[in-house]
Amino acid sequence: MRLRFIPEDVRSVPEETGIYCLYQDRDLVYIGRTAPRSNLRSELEHALRVAMADDMRASHFTYEATKSPKTRAVEELREFYETWGRLPQYNGPHAVELQQRTELRR
Repeated sequence: MRLRFIPEDVRSVPEETGIYCLYQDRDLVYIGRTAPRSNLRSELEHALRVAMADDMRASHFTYEATKSPKTRAVEELREFYETWGRLPQYNGPHAVELQQRTELRR
């Protein structure tokens, strides 16, 4: 089920490890995962701050709690690439620059 990418819906996400997908309308634009010692809610809160700063556009999200977020994220990225011949917009090559800019803000 897709949830609106707004603070109220992000606060309802569990504090567990997992993966999440960000959508702009119907298009999947980012596949993310929890970092070590992090959780889905905090990762989505960070992504929401980035989106509010206009570095990223997303309107909805989904999430999946898993004990193997790195493995699941790779599986989802591979499936997307095999289907579309590219990575989601914010997982592409320019995403490194975006990630570096957001790390400076943390």
